[in-house]
Amino acid sequence: MKDSLIILGAGGHGRSIYELAVMSGAFSRIALLDDNWQPGNNHPIIIGRITDAIKYSAQYSHAVIGIGNNKVREDLHQKVIEAGFELKTLIHPHAFVSPSAKIGRGTVICAGAVLGIDVNIGDGVIVNCSCAIDHDSNLGDFSHLGVGVNLAGNSDIGRSAFVQAGSSGGFNTYVEPYAICTPGTVLKTRA
Repeated sequence: MKDSLIILGAGGHGRSIYELAVMSGAFSRIALLDDNWQPGNNHPIIIGRITDAIKYSAQYSHAVIGIGNNKVREDLHQKVIEAGFELKTLIHPHAFVSPSAKIGRGTVICAGAVLGIDVNIGDGVIVNCSCAIDHDSNLGDFSHLGVGVNLAGNSDIGRSAFVQAGSSGGFNTYVEPYAICTPGTVLKTRA
């Protein structure tokens, strides 16, 4: 029997994950939870509120957090595990991931992403559409790369850092933990 998946969050990122999960063909059932949902709403894939996630742990084997906000994603990470779900890592079928890359639990790799040799991606990370992460780079837990971020080899993105769309960094780029880099930032390299 196939696994089932519940996605926490039904905003843009959550719905993108829903589409990715459907395309994977790996799940017998997929549903979303969102705290904006109200009883009586007739949305076929949103079945309840995130605050009620534990009620669904007997019905769904896996969960993924579909929320772009790093702090919220990090806060929910352990709660999902404690509720009895297995955190699922999802990789879009049109992403390329080197066989030597290591990817943590609950991470989402979106369409068009390229992960090079010996890349290390932490838990709960978002690698958005069309990102390129070259050899020997590291993305800390709960970090988030926006659309089209490009990182040359040996880059190090700190825990919960948010590198927004179109940013790029040369060899040996470093971003501090919890930093927010505005769209189009040219990232600094270590001296």
